[in-house]
Amino acid sequence: MAMMTIKERTGLLDVLRDNVETWSIRVGAERRRDQRRAFAWYYLVPTIVSLVPVALAITHVHEIRVGGIGPILSGVSIFTGLLFGLLVLMFNTGVAVRKDRAVLENAHGVAQVIDDARANVTYSALVALSLACVLIAAAATNRSSDGVLDWGWTVPLVWLGTHLLLNLLTILKRLRTAFNNITR
Repeated sequence: MAMMTIKERTGLLDVLRDNVETWSIRVGAERRRDQRRAFAWYYLVPTIVSLVPVALAITHVHEIRVGGIGPILSGVSIFTGLLFGLLVLMFNTGVAVRKDRAVLENAHGVAQVIDDARANVTYSALVALSLACVLIAAAATNRSSDGVLDWGWTVPLVWLGTHLLLNLLTILKRLRTAFNNITR
């Protein structure tokens, strides 16, 4: 039996690809424009936000450091578990929609919205899991007795937190769209 690559074992690229596919339903130049805008929203905005603490530290205006790592890690871990629960719910909903499409004849693309929401929830669960792992690494390497992390951990934590927040806003938008498509 041949050795499987990490890509084949984890499917991480598939999760990313599924999420990126939800950024636009258009084709051609309009699709590329939508995807550039989405890339800026999901990746450049968190980068800018995460560099603010660095700029403040460099200019000596104020040093921002993450403190109270225990409660933050607990909260992120619980939230990650809730995202996995939502993912299971999305899977069950997708199965029900595919099984009984006649119920949703007038739902105007709700099956696609649910599929997109599933892709977004899967990706968000992966980001939340990454955030929890970075928090664990930060806590494990923390040398401070007061529980405040070195400022170097601020950038990845703020980036992942902001990225997660933006993806959660997309999930809320998709759930609202699905509800509106079903009820109208």
